[in-house]
Amino acid sequence: MTIKRREFLAGTAATGLLGAFAAPSLAQSTKSGTVRVWGEPGPYGGVAVAAMNEWAQKNAPGLKFEIETIPWDGVYVKLMTDLAARRPPALISVESPLAMQLMAEELLVPLDDVADKVGRDRLVPGLKWDFWGAWKGKQYVIPAHHQPHLLLVRTDITRELGLTDPDTWTWIDLANVARTISQKKPEVAGICMALGRNLCTDYHFAALLHQAGGRMFAQENKFEVTFDSAETAEALEFVRELHQFMPKGAVEYSFLQVVDAHVTGRTAMSFYWGRTLGRAAEEAKPVFEATEAFNHARHPKTGRRSNWNDFQGWIIPAQNNPYIDEVKQALTYQQTSKEWLVKYCHSLMPNVAPVYKDVADSAELKNHPFYSSKSKTVDTYFKASLEHSSSTANEMLKGVNPLAGFVHGRSVLAQTVQKVVIDKMAPRDAAKWGARELDTIRKENMRLIG
Repeated sequence: MTIKRREFLAGTAATGLLGAFAAPSLAQSTKSGTVRVWGEPGPYGGVAVAAMNEWAQKNAPGLKFEIETIPWDGVYVKLMTDLAARRPPALISVESPLAMQLMAEELLVPLDDVADKVGRDRLVPGLKWDFWGAWKGKQYVIPAHHQPHLLLVRTDITRELGLTDPDTWTWIDLANVARTISQKKPEVAGICMALGRNLCTDYHFAALLHQAGGRMFAQENKFEVTFDSAETAEALEFVRELHQFMPKGAVEYSFLQVVDAHVTGRTAMSFYWGRTLGRAAEEAKPVFEATEAFNHARHPKTGRRSNWNDFQGWIIPAQNNPYIDEVKQALTYQQTSKEWLVKYCHSLMPNVAPVYKDVADSAELKNHPFYSSKSKTVDTYFKASLEHSSSTANEMLKGVNPLAGFVHGRSVLAQTVQKVVIDKMAPRDAAKWGARELDTIRKENMRLIG
């Protein structure tokens, strides 16, 4: 039977969960209007807004929270436009690089009071509040979820070809496996990752950069650019090696093209978040059954298995926002309801991982088909990936990076990759080009780093 996402939600709703941490209501708000909430593509933003509307029905009957879907790479430009027009959204679910930039630019409301009410001791072991966004001693971002991209492998193909356990692979093994699959099963690409000029390529390459031990900036030295390095060149060389085993159109791929390649059976392996499995469960059951997620192949020297883990969070724009108090209360309501947080995670399994212990350890969360059909993969996304977390917003978890949003706005990492795979530039020369671009961004934004 095909697994439908709406069936997951229906099953969750029937469990009769209790919001054990539900916050007490304050006096009813007399305000009226539509509270605009921005969310990235995916059902989970709508689930969160449903919780907020439940709060509004009891505490602010004149308000209606309404979700607006914004593309992954469109939030900053649209926010700047809406700020200039004095009509920003009241609340945004945002990826961590942009959150770090906005809080450093003092465009957000500090949320320490919300964090205190949500419970600072609730985080899953291995997580810290500042992973989502703390700046100069203040918390500006409330956790929504974490979502690492991992190595997705068609284990039916690796078993058929007698290949080794993906959990034991190094970079050398990964390249050899991709080559073997391409040679022995020419109708299937060995591996797929994004190589287009877009955010997905930025994220995929950043993980390889961090696995090699490289970084864009040295946070400990006023974000000095460190991209012109042997580690960057090595990561670019590895991309060039893998490229020959990818689908022909990979140089144009972004997020959903990678998902398409895997779900439709055109690749045996891919770098991606849990969204691929959710879609395969609905559209391609054999692919779903054969696919498992693994932490990334180890770098042969550093041993690192870094992923790009987005610590997605909630932020409140500070300017021209008439609903700040109401949004804080509604967000607290959603964040302290185990019932709503379980529904949130179930809405796109295993893409949006729980961040609070009471949710992650709950029997209600495990009342989902994936826990019986894909228990190891779910555990890898939710827990085993955490020790390998990294991102451009917090490279190797050495400190938040307020420059990452600018880097992605200009697609610096993706352009650097394309210098190698399209323009055939030597990896070391591409690293120098990328370093110059990053240095320009740093100089233009010294006000944010002091």
